[in-house]
Amino acid sequence: MADVPIPQPRPTVPDGQFTPVSWRNRKPGVRLTDRVYDQGLTTLYQWGPLQFKQHPLNVGELEHETGTDWARKPIVGAPLYREWVGEDDEVLYLHGELFPYVIGGMSEIEQFDAMRRAGMPNMLIRGKGEVLGWFVCEKLIRNHKALSSEGVGQQIAFEAIMARVPVPASDDYQSQIFQTFMGR
Repeated sequence: MADVPIPQPRPTVPDGQFTPVSWRNRKPGVRLTDRVYDQGLTTLYQWGPLQFKQHPLNVGELEHETGTDWARKPIVGAPLYREWVGEDDEVLYLHGELFPYVIGGMSEIEQFDAMRRAGMPNMLIRGKGEVLGWFVCEKLIRNHKALSSEGVGQQIAFEAIMARVPVPASDDYQSQIFQTFMGR
């Protein structure tokens, strides 16, 4: 009878500890599709004071668009010449869902919309503290499904279009925060 390798069980994670999840620090042989347990991470993104968590306000999908800006310079009798002039807009598309009657999220989406209306730039931070830069919300689209008797969807899908901006001046930033949260 040939020796058949016996699969070894994966180590379990003791209570209170978690296996860090990072695509940068993954070990050889561990695929990104392997199931990971990261009980210490609940904040997916944070934009200023607003936190996108696994619930009630979550982000289930992210699109990241970057580009390069080129100036066209037509020259008679030659191919179209292009001159690099710098980076184009950097835009993030955040897609998520909330269930206001089951796990909440309406107050968070309303706070998000108030920050968008104020035109406040805020620092966008990913997960465990990776700073992505300063962003504004250019557009917030909400799709209400299965409307309740109040006219509010029992399931609300949203898309936020976020654009990178320069770091704001500190005096303007502080006054905008005060006005947004004090209702003035």
